Amino acid sequence: MAPFQFRLARVLDWYRERCRLEENRLGVLSDLVVRAESAIRFHRKEVLAHQTELLHSKNLRAFELAALGSFCRQAKKREAQLSEHWIKSRSSLENQRKVVLAAQQRLHLVEKLHDRRLGEHRYQEARELEELASETYLAAFVRDLNDNNVA
Repeated sequence: MAPFQFRLARVLDWYRERCRLEENRLGVLSDLVVRAESAIRFHRKEVLAHQTELLHSKNLRAFELAALGSFCRQAKKREAQLSEHWIKSRSSLENQRKVVLAAQQRLHLVEKLHDRRLGEHRYQEARELEELASETYLAAFVRDLNDNNVA
């Protein structure tokens, strides 16, 4: 019997590669979300440190309080920007998860088809081997029968 050849082998390879690429893209987006979260935490920590340092100084002047107000407004703006970036990153991550899931499902379907075809091929091989064994047995049986009848 001919060796097993899956007619959709190139398609299966393409789906595997596509799935791998999408999973890599998911990893990149996941890292981006983690970095955005880290940036927000770092920003909050820095703002709190500056506010605490200024408010705990012994000689607080009016211009320093005015600067603190301006600083707080800028800090809120920056945090809003960081939060917006985080939201966009999370949205991209969720969309990519859907893309990866779809790619994995397509790959799984073609892999199941491959496995089914391979199973059918192995079954056919086993049947052919069984038929060959039966024919060999019968040929030997007939030869022994003929040899016994001749003598």
